[in-house]
Amino acid sequence: MQNADKNETTSTLLRRLIWIGFGAIAILAISVGLWFGTQRGRRPRPGQHAPMSSMAGMASPANDDPTDATAANADLQVELGPDDLRKAQVQTVHVDMKETSGTLRVPGIVNPDEYREVHVTPLVGGVIRQVPVVLGDHVRRGQPMAVIFSSDLADAETGYLAMSALLAADHKKLERTQHLVKLGSASQQEEDDVTADHAAHEAHVRAALAKLQLLGASDRQIAALKQAEQIDANFSVPAPISGIVLTRTANPGLVTNMSQELFTVADLSIVWVMASINEKDFSTIRVGTTAAVTAPAYPGRVWKGRVVYIEPRVDLNTRTAQARIEVANRDESLRLAMYMDVTFMSAGGKRLAVPESAVQAIGDKRYVFLPVSDSEGSFAVRQVRLGPASNGFYAVLDGLKLNDEVVADGSFILKAEAIRQHPEMQ
Repeated sequence: MQNADKNETTSTLLRRLIWIGFGAIAILAISVGLWFGTQRGRRPRPGQHAPMSSMAGMASPANDDPTDATAANADLQVELGPDDLRKAQVQTVHVDMKETSGTLRVPGIVNPDEYREVHVTPLVGGVIRQVPVVLGDHVRRGQPMAVIFSSDLADAETGYLAMSALLAADHKKLERTQHLVKLGSASQQEEDDVTADHAAHEAHVRAALAKLQLLGASDRQIAALKQAEQIDANFSVPAPISGIVLTRTANPGLVTNMSQELFTVADLSIVWVMASINEKDFSTIRVGTTAAVTAPAYPGRVWKGRVVYIEPRVDLNTRTAQARIEVANRDESLRLAMYMDVTFMSAGGKRLAVPESAVQAIGDKRYVFLPVSDSEGSFAVRQVRLGPASNGFYAVLDGLKLNDEVVADGSFILKAEAIRQHPEMQ
């Protein structure tokens, strides 16, 4: 009996210990759950301070995904205390449609029209004997620019005369053979042989003539070749176009060859003004856009032109692309490499616009500030992409929508606070 009572007491004690263990585990689980719930309640929600207007459309120029841009900027806010808010004297306006026809002014430089610029190389090698033109001379097409004594030309002329003489002899032989055939003193085979030789010499003469023409010999010079004493080894380098001599490397006594550039001739009646366009302005400039070009050297004078080409590649250092503008320059007052001011005339019409005073630049990006509807003194920071300024307004390309409320007066103070409260924005 004593052993049975003892076993019963031990079993009861074990059951009590097991229930106490389960109770302790349950209490611990409840405590942990309550702690996690408290921490989750304290964590700020991403949309807790959303501004009155939607944050959609906040695509950064450097980010192609608007959703990523919104997520990156949705939590950026500027907080002003009551005293600071009163000192800032914040005034807001609503984004509206405005007439945005205006201008964009960029620097430019004068270049020659590359389609009207020719690098002159001789067609023969030899020794330069005369150079009748100097830098800056105006030349007409066909005008001699240099005279070269060329053994190549002399050999070609000699070959042409020799082939012409053989052809003349074969022609007389053919006539005699044909006459003898009629008299029965020569066979048909003899006539065929002489005819074949005559045809071969005709081909040789044509080849010699073509070689002379390829070397640049004129028709008058070829027609003057009647005998060996009339061979002229002097080759005249003609001006390929009418224009001005920009470069000259030819001098008397210089030994030259067919690959050596002697002159550069350019027609400057039309020039290219190359304007540097920033990435942010690509959407406003296109082929056909009109431009007004001015130069500091000629105050009050304006040249009109239009964009004929925009480079498809952006310069890695300046982040600009070159726009080519054709400008008439009949009096050649625009000199190569001159600095110019280029003003583009943007197309008219109403577009979504925001006041210039509402836009603040931080680093290489531009921002506006939107009041948070349910929190006085809180302003959301919104990155925007803008077009050129016109009549005191920026055209809005991305980041805002119609009737969004933005800060106009006091935005500079908000910019300073944004930099102080969010140093990562710089």
